[in-house]
Amino acid sequence: MQDTLSELISARICHDLISPVGAIGNGLELMSELGNASPELELVGQSAQSAQAKLKFFRVAFGAGGTSFIGGPDAQRMVENMFAAGRISVVFSQGWGAREHRLVKLFYLLLLCIESSLPRGGTLAITPTRSGWNIVVENTPVAPPHDLWRAVTEGDNGDDVSAKTIQFSLARDSMITQSITVSARFSDTGLQLAF
Repeated sequence: MQDTLSELISARICHDLISPVGAIGNGLELMSELGNASPELELVGQSAQSAQAKLKFFRVAFGAGGTSFIGGPDAQRMVENMFAAGRISVVFSQGWGAREHRLVKLFYLLLLCIESSLPRGGTLAITPTRSGWNIVVENTPVAPPHDLWRAVTEGDNGDDVSAKTIQFSLARDSMITQSITVSARFSDTGLQLAF
């Protein structure tokens, strides 16, 4: 019950913040159209767009993952927008249909785990599979926190849980709940993750 409450609180906070952050972006766009454009306003507008994209992504990743469905194009767009302004880029080989919310939640949590394993960023090549996704990173320095990844691949509890690494524990819990196994392979210059 405690986990469900924290997920609902996360979803509520993200939901309530998306609208005002979007309103800031809309206001800045209107000011720009009225001739008040400036590099400073453009920077604030980009930050507002980035914040809104992250809130939408986090609402799925950290919110309650029920049995409702999320459309493939919507899920893909959220990923693209989430990483648009950072060191991570994503390339989807193809689209996919609607998938269960809790499966998309796991996918998003695993993307956050991968992000924390790429100190210099990189490109994620993502292919939907019948049961989930296949994610490949090549020709990129990889520094996975192996103790945290063991929580994902082997179901270990992990000792180092913090706000910065909570995605590993949440991914493990989501996998256990859905009876999903994730395979992950790492090298110094790449990784492959599939489920």
